[in-house]
Amino acid sequence: MRGIRNKGLMGIGTLIIFIAIILVAAVAATVLISTSGSLQQKSLTTGSQAEEGIATGAEGIALQATDGALNHDVEHFEILLRLQAGSEPMNLNNTVVLFDTSTTSQNLLYNDTAGDSMVNAATTKDYSVEWIKKGPDYEVGYLSRGDVIKVKWNCYDCQYAGDAGGIGENKKIKVKIIPRVGSITLIEFTTPDVLTDQRVTLWP
Repeated sequence: MRGIRNKGLMGIGTLIIFIAIILVAAVAATVLISTSGSLQQKSLTTGSQAEEGIATGAEGIALQATDGALNHDVEHFEILLRLQAGSEPMNLNNTVVLFDTSTTSQNLLYNDTAGDSMVNAATTKDYSVEWIKKGPDYEVGYLSRGDVIKVKWNCYDCQYAGDAGGIGENKKIKVKIIPRVGSITLIEFTTPDVLTDQRVTLWP
């Protein structure tokens, strides 16, 4: 009888240990599944952000300028833009236009109060936008799918020593369109050797 009782006690102990092992394994599996799901979600989020960062951006179509107050220079600039293929919409309020010459640099911010007109002649710190074509997702303040916009700004005091002149002849220029998230659009050109026309295409 004592042997049977001992075997019964051993059987109960083994069962308790077995149940404990199953519970520990279940808890461990739950933790692993939860961790795996969290990592997968973070991976998807990071991948989505990386894809947005790579894909988002503007594509330049053409850049033109008009004659300034002085002879043989240009002061008023216009660039046609659309979204890159597959790009997310660009928030213009978070988009900077950087305009560099050999002697000056302008950081231009979106002026949503200027409407379709040129920016205020008294400032060279902002740019205005005119929607040449409105796409199906058109929204004020955004460059969206199907949109074609004309970004306009002024460049005064662009000559060396700040003589209130514009960009002269045979000058190298860099224009960068910099969104908050996404790729930078870089346009480089040199003004013609002779500027005689009131309106001139500078790029492409």
